[in-house]
Amino acid sequence: MLYVVYHWVTAPYFGPTVLPPGVEVPLQFKIGTRAVEIGMSLVWIYFIYTQLVKPIRQTGQPNTLGLLGIGFFFAIFWDPSMNWIQQGCVYNPYAFNMGFLSGEIPGWMSPRGNLLPEPLIAWSGGYPGFLIWGCLFGLAAMRWAKSRFPAITNLRLGIVGVLAVMVFDMVLEMALIRFTGIYAYPGSIRALSIFAGHWYQFPIYEAIFFGGWWGLCAVLLYFKDDKGLTWVERGVEKMEFCKRSNFRKGMVRAVAVIGFCQTVELFIYVLPMPLLTANADPFPDDTPAFFTVGTGMCGPGTGLACPRPDLPIQRRNDLDKFSGAPQISHEQGAAVAAR
Repeated sequence: MLYVVYHWVTAPYFGPTVLPPGVEVPLQFKIGTRAVEIGMSLVWIYFIYTQLVKPIRQTGQPNTLGLLGIGFFFAIFWDPSMNWIQQGCVYNPYAFNMGFLSGEIPGWMSPRGNLLPEPLIAWSGGYPGFLIWGCLFGLAAMRWAKSRFPAITNLRLGIVGVLAVMVFDMVLEMALIRFTGIYAYPGSIRALSIFAGHWYQFPIYEAIFFGGWWGLCAVLLYFKDDKGLTWVERGVEKMEFCKRSNFRKGMVRAVAVIGFCQTVELFIYVLPMPLLTANADPFPDDTPAFFTVGTGMCGPGTGLACPRPDLPIQRRNDLDKFSGAPQISHEQGAAVAAR
C-alpha cells in the first residue's frame, strides 16, 4: 500500500481531475457532494473522539469499534477495485479529489485510472462514518433477533447481521447515488441491477459483496468475550510484548482488527467485483457527461470509448501502443460496417 501511495503522490500527473469547459454539474449534485464531504467528516471526527480518544484517556485502550473505523478508512485504497479490468464505477469531479492511485497498482488493467476523481474528503469521513453506522445497524438487528428468538444459533444470528447490513448498504448507496450524484455505477450488469438502464442504476451484487464483507465486520463486533475483545483480539493480554505497555497492546489490537477488515474485503469484494464489471452492459444513454467526458476517462472527445460488450476490453498500455492509429467513434464504425 505504501509503495503504491508513494508512486502516486510523486507521479508527474498527481493532481486533481477538474471539469473541462462546457461540462456542468447540476446545482443539486453540487450541494449533495458538499453535504457528504462536510457531514461525514464531522461524523468521523465524532467517532474518533468517542471511540478512540475518550476510551484511551479513560482506560488506556481504544474501543474495537474505533479500530474498525480505522480499518474502514484504509479500505479507501480498494474503493475503485471494481474498475480493475474495465471502468464500471464513476465519480463526480466536483468533489475534492487528486485523481487516484489506481494507475500505480501493479497489474491494474483499465486505462486512465489516475483520472478517477476519488472524493478524498467525502470518503475519508464517509467510509468510516457510513460503515460504522452500518455495523451498528447490523448489531441492532442481531440483538433484536436474539431477543425475539433466544434459541437462535450463532450461525443464523451471523446471517441475520450480514443480511441486515446488505439491506442497509443497498438503501444507503441508492440514496447517495440518486440524491447527491457523488458517484454512480453506469458499468453494471443490467439484469442484476435495480433501475437498470438509467445512470442511477444500482447493481445488486454490489450490496451482496460490499455489504457481505461489511456485514462480517458487524458480526465480528457482536461476538465478544467477557473482556470486551473480539476473537481476533483475544490473547493479546498474554503476549509478553504487550504485558507492560498499553500502547503496544493497543497497537497489536489495531493490527488484528484492521488486518481482519482488509483481508475479508480483499477476498469477498476486491477479487470478484472486477470480474463482474468486465461483463457489464453499456453505460446508460442518460449517463451525465460530468461522469464521463467531465473526468476525461471516456466518452466523446476523450479519445477513448466508454466500455461496452461489443468493444474489446482495453488495457492501460493500449493507449500508447495504438496512439498513432486512426481513431473513429463507435457510431462512425457502425455506419461503415452497415454499408
